[in-house]
Amino acid sequence: MRFITLRPLSQLGLAMVLAVVLTWTGFTSGVYIGQALDGRQTDLRLDTMREAYEAKIAAMQGEQRLLEESLEAARTRADRIGQRLSDKQTALVQAANELQEARLELDGLRTAYTETHAKRTRELDRITDLESELASMQLQFTETATAHDGMTDAIQVFSETMEQVIDERDMAHRLTEELAIEVETLSAEVVRWESRQERVMTQLEEAARTSMEGLERVFDRTDLDLDRILKQTKRDYTGAGGPFVPLTTEEAAQAADEEELRVAALVTDLERINLMRIATERLPLGQPVTGMRLTSGFGPRRDPFKRRMAMHNGIDWAGPRGTPIKATGHGVVSFVGRQRGYGIMVKIKHAFGFETIYAHLSRARVKVGQEVERGDRIADMGNTGRSTGTHLHYEVRIGNKPVNPAKFIEAARDVL
Repeated sequence: MRFITLRPLSQLGLAMVLAVVLTWTGFTSGVYIGQALDGRQTDLRLDTMREAYEAKIAAMQGEQRLLEESLEAARTRADRIGQRLSDKQTALVQAANELQEARLELDGLRTAYTETHAKRTRELDRITDLESELASMQLQFTETATAHDGMTDAIQVFSETMEQVIDERDMAHRLTEELAIEVETLSAEVVRWESRQERVMTQLEEAARTSMEGLERVFDRTDLDLDRILKQTKRDYTGAGGPFVPLTTEEAAQAADEEELRVAALVTDLERINLMRIATERLPLGQPVTGMRLTSGFGPRRDPFKRRMAMHNGIDWAGPRGTPIKATGHGVVSFVGRQRGYGIMVKIKHAFGFETIYAHLSRARVKVGQEVERGDRIADMGNTGRSTGTHLHYEVRIGNKPVNPAKFIEAARDVL
């Protein structure tokens, strides 16, 4: 056996090296164990966050399905109402066509009646002439027979002539009776067509009156100058002209007939209804969102930031971020972008000096100069600008002067 003898200084150095090795081994083992524990905790947190995020996605998908169902129901209702309005307008046009056909057929019957009556009068005159001729011939026959019994041949000729005249008279009588029956039939037909024309006219007048009352209520509720709007609509959508040709006395008398005046009044009412319908299509009468909660109306209110009374120039609806915002009427986009206090904003110019504003949006889906129709999606609801939460601020302006949008939304229920 061999023994290694170390000096005290060497033993001390060896002990220090061994201590360092043991210390480093323990430290690395602790670090490895800590990292393993931290990784397991991180995995647990990630699993928890993933489950919460999946639950949130499922909830948002449920809300989206509900919103899509509400939108589909609203579209179905709008289609039904549009179909009813189209059916009413089709019925009006069909009734007007039937009235025109009835008038043409009635005119034909009247002409036939006049001709038949004139023909009957001529036949009666002819019968009178034949009877006069027969009486004259009978007188001549009597005078000839008395004056000259030997004129047998002349008597035979006169007899044959009288028989022919009698046959013609009888035929004229039969023709007169047939014409009288035909006149009675035509008279009954004229009465029947006049009754039918009266029913058609009454139905047309009632339908026109109902349509006009509904459309006039729209303008009454919105305090708009109906005559000014109709005048501008007529200038934009109608045209007439031609040389001036004065009526003759007879034509003027026919135009003054009560029935003609009634038809002319009905045509005037139908033209007015059509102009009002065109005008309502060009006005911002729709609602920009459906099924949302109204949070603030038009007029004075307490400012949500300064807590002092201030004027609110529009209507606010609250809803989820991204809720579709719809144009309320036909128009042209005049501004898209950010504006102080309004955040992201879309502005649309409409006919008759109207303008609508849609503010605090999260996203605009139109561009300046784009033409839009009522119901087109123009933006998404958001929380930009001077806003306390996700909502839509909607304004209606006439000549840059704010008016209450609620009046237009309420009025639209009569026609939309």
